[in-house]
Parts: sequence; C-alpha cells; structure tokens
Amino acid sequence: MLEVYIASKNAHKVQEYRKLLKPLGWSVLPLPDDIDECPENAHSFEANAMEKAVFYSRTMKGWVLADDSGLSVPELNGEPGVRSARYAGEHGDDSANNRKLLQRLDTVPNDRRTAFFICSIALWNDQIGTGLTVRGQVEGTILRQPSGQSGFGYDPLFFYAPLGKSFADLSMDEKNEVSHRRRAVQALSSVWEGGVRRAFVRSE
Repeated sequence: MLEVYIASKNAHKVQEYRKLLKPLGWSVLPLPDDIDECPENAHSFEANAMEKAVFYSRTMKGWVLADDSGLSVPELNGEPGVRSARYAGEHGDDSANNRKLLQRLDTVPNDRRTAFFICSIALWNDQIGTGLTVRGQVEGTILRQPSGQSGFGYDPLFFYAPLGKSFADLSMDEKNEVSHRRRAVQALSSVWEGGVRRAFVRSE
C-alpha cells in the first residue's frame, strides 16, 4: 500500500483527501504538528503546490501530496488567482475578499462575469527526485450579491449553472461531486492508474 502524506495540518482537509483517494487504496497520512511551515512564494497554482510537495517530502522521506487552489476571473486578468485567500490583504478574511471582488466587478456586465475555481495537485517523492502535477477546474459566474450559507471563501458568489445554485447553496456532498478538488483528484487517479512514470514533471 502506498503511503502518502497530505501537505496540510488541517484535519478536515486530510480526511477529505482520505475519502477522495480511497479508490486508489492509498494510506493517507497527516503532517506532524511540529513540522515547519512551507513558504508559498510562487506565481501559479501548480508552482505553489509543487513548492509545498517538495518542501515537505524532504522531511517526510516519501510521497507528499500538496495542493493549491483559488478563484480566477478572466475579466480581471486572472485575479484573485494565487492571492485568493488574501485578496483584500488579510489572509482568510472571506468577507473582505468577497467585497473586493464585487467592487472590482461592479461595472462588468453579467455575460462577462465568468470565473473558474482551480485546484492544482502536486505529488512528489524527494528520495527519487520525481513527481507530477495535475489540475482540476470548474466554471461558473460571479453573482452580484452573496447567496447561500454553506461553504467558505468565494462560494457564496460562485454560481454553478448546471445545478442552478451558488456553491454556498449546495450541500457538502453536492459540492464535493462537482468541485475543482474532486476534478483534480480524478485527474490524478487517471494519471496514476495509467502509470505514474508517464507523467513525471522532473527527474533528478
């Protein structure tokens, strides 16, 4: 059985990945609480995910899975992008981030408010100097005011047309079936089942 460390100290995130990766039969493990935090200085979701995977794999001595995700609005040249969690300045201030996004899109007509939730996953094993990246994304539009009480981040503003609801109006099970993270994991599963060596991004 393959052991994979999830590059997060968030127990809920580790549990979510344990569920998502169950079909692969992997043993999913959390990082130790006392491990140093990895800086995230890259300028793309893929690079940030790989930076974390490489950083923690040097300590954990094995496979590490890391992800980076956020919202991208083409009309705003990809903003908030990798700064999604700190778009308004303070990390994790969802209300401020949503207000700033609405302000930036205030004069943008409805047919140009397309947005994408993006999740990039990196898998890396520093002992063999090899890994891969995959991406999952889901398309929606940005509402003019929040809707729904569930979810977090930009979920109340992200309208998902196939279900006719914002992400914050979906149940957790509904969201998990269509989310960008789910799609990234599906991409990872497809690559892995086809043979990981066919998807190496780097070998040292």
